[in-house]
Amino acid sequence: MTTTIGRTVLLCRDLDASAAFWADGFGFGTLFRGETEGFPLLHVGPGRVDEPGLWLVPLPAGGAPLVRHGLPNLVLYVDDLDATLARLAAVGVEPFVGPDADAESGDRFAHVNDPDGHRVVVVQLGPVGDPA
Repeated sequence: MTTTIGRTVLLCRDLDASAAFWADGFGFGTLFRGETEGFPLLHVGPGRVDEPGLWLVPLPAGGAPLVRHGLPNLVLYVDDLDATLARLAAVGVEPFVGPDADAESGDRFAHVNDPDGHRVVVVQLGPVGDPA
């Protein structure tokens, strides 16, 4: 039996601003954009529609993004943390934690917020955590 993660949902105030953040900061493409019964949907991700990605959906009126107790909403693994942070800096996003490194694993990481305050941990795996 094989199970894979398809996508997760992020509630957004501005779909276009969120799409730009994911495209410019992480290279995500638009995999699907449309509506269901007048409800806008935007699927973005680094790969194909059948690979893990994000559904960006509008916040309900008066709603707030789901940010809990300082915990991250997402953890993303990248092959080059410095290059990713440079892309993010180019669009005005700076880490609020790090960049830092885990002495035991060699993992390098930084924490950033998307335009709606979703906390994203960006990790470059060190040699201990790297499955290769």
